[in-house]
Amino acid sequence: MSILQELWYGNIRPNEDKVITDEEKELVSLIAKHHETLSSSQKNNDLDVFEKYVDCFTEYASLIEVQTFEIGFKLAVRLLNE
Repeated sequence: MSILQELWYGNIRPNEDKVITDEEKELVSLIAKHHETLSSSQKNNDLDVFEKYVDCFTEYASLIEVQTFEIGFKLAVRLLNE
């Protein structure tokens, strides 16, 4: 099977090869801490709004991640063609 086919069928997952830096670990820890603080301090309706915000932000970040992958892949193909 070619590399492109392996990528297509999900046998190659470039995002799983990424090493998480100490800076990223610290940031994720802070995000979780602040999320917990905000979640515990909100009333029912406010908590629902906050959770919807978090869901939308997570979806947005996922869309940006896909676009970044596409841009990087297209750039790699252009570099290989030169």
